[in-house]
Amino acid sequence: MSFRVTQIYETGAAVYVYFGYNYGHSSIPKNKVVHVYEEIENECREEVLKQGGSLSHHHGIGKVRKRFMKDIFPSPALEFMQEIKKSLDPKNVFAINNTIYRLENEEKEDLEGTGHH
Repeated sequence: MSFRVTQIYETGAAVYVYFGYNYGHSSIPKNKVVHVYEEIENECREEVLKQGGSLSHHHGIGKVRKRFMKDIFPSPALEFMQEIKKSLDPKNVFAINNTIYRLENEEKEDLEGTGHH
């Protein structure tokens, strides 16, 4: 694991965290390695949020982090984002399925088995 401070602001700093693990000699089945990595990454994000950190920096939220949107925004803000998306991009051409879930079943499928929420 390593850390790198990329920007410093009056309100804090942007800290990038890199981690890796060697699963070559572990008992983790090869088809579960990515799932284990995602669980570790999500637990790290949860802790960053608990400590007052931010979900993203200049790369945005995207598909990977959108499961945390309910943790950082109130429901009215999420509804507002959904309405803006529907209004400005009714054919869903831009940033397809980034930041917010389009349908409840997408969220349910994404969160199943992740240990989040």
